[in-house]
Amino acid sequence: MDSQKQSIIDRLKQANNILVTVSANPSVDQLAACVGLSLMLNGLDKHATAVFSGTVPSTIEFLQPEKTIEKNTNSLRDFIIALDKSKADKLRYKVEDKVVKIFITPYRTSISDKDLQFSEGDFNVDVVVCLGVHDQRDLDQAITSHGRILHDATVIGITTNVGNNIGTLNWLDQKASSLCEMVATLVDNFDKKVLDTQVATALLTGIVAETDRFSNTKTSPDTMKVSAQLMAAGANQQLVATKLAQPTPPPEPLHEEQSSSDSGNEGSSSEPPKSSDGTLRITHDKDEVSLPPVQEDPFKDMPPMPPPPPPMPPMEPEGPPSNEPQIHIDEQGQLHKLEIEKEKRDFFRRPQYVSWRGGRFDS
Repeated sequence: MDSQKQSIIDRLKQANNILVTVSANPSVDQLAACVGLSLMLNGLDKHATAVFSGTVPSTIEFLQPEKTIEKNTNSLRDFIIALDKSKADKLRYKVEDKVVKIFITPYRTSISDKDLQFSEGDFNVDVVVCLGVHDQRDLDQAITSHGRILHDATVIGITTNVGNNIGTLNWLDQKASSLCEMVATLVDNFDKKVLDTQVATALLTGIVAETDRFSNTKTSPDTMKVSAQLMAAGANQQLVATKLAQPTPPPEPLHEEQSSSDSGNEGSSSEPPKSSDGTLRITHDKDEVSLPPVQEDPFKDMPPMPPPPPPMPPMEPEGPPSNEPQIHIDEQGQLHKLEIEKEKRDFFRRPQYVSWRGGRFDS
């Protein structure tokens, strides 16, 4: 085992108050390792606190980071109650439901609130673990704003790529796929009972994120071995894969020409077309004619009509005009007698009338 890794393990075993933090712009691997390591150390009866003041991405909401990661370092400082020791004989506390009561037995006197002094102590941090950070300037602002923390505590740096050494103890493993893979290997040196479902799922999340679901060159046999151990410990691989799946990209906006052609093809659209100045043009369906409903023929059951009779032959003249005088009315309303003799001569000249003369018929 690497000597630096062993030194880090020994220091973590000795420490009681441990701060775990990440860079100002952390990756999913950094945050998942921060959650996993903090839970692991708390399982060893350590007081481990994860601090990140930024916004945790929604990708890892299923890890419930709000229950592990704190926004500031307020919980790292003790609250001090001071009293003149000449007035105190005994001190004890009692927990009742959600309240902690502190009892001070006076020594030959009485005690009031005016005898008590309240103040905040220094940051109570033994070790600061920096995940994926090479320089103090890259640390989260919640840490850098209190330089005393880094000055008094042992700083440990854990990284997967070459860079500056941020701490007194630094562990670099370029073969590891992720920080979560490195943190998972620490379990063998602690009590394995700390690797529960929550810790295993958090550490598997970082590995899956960094290896792009075991598809890129960061994936190694050791990576698969560690992942199998995490799944055996209860890591929910399906949940991790689902939550880290690539989101569906939004549809690309249509070009102006395509939009206009599509709107022309969609004749059934209820929205009237708009012009460039915002005017709405109302379309009318000119070709649609509303026809009345077809009524049933009331004569469909009647027998067919008989065919019409053939046309009558033309009437033959019955004889020459009569000798009765005939009159004619002109346009002025005057009466005139027609020339009967002239009419008779014209009648007998027609070809249908013949006479017998000299042994033959003459027309």
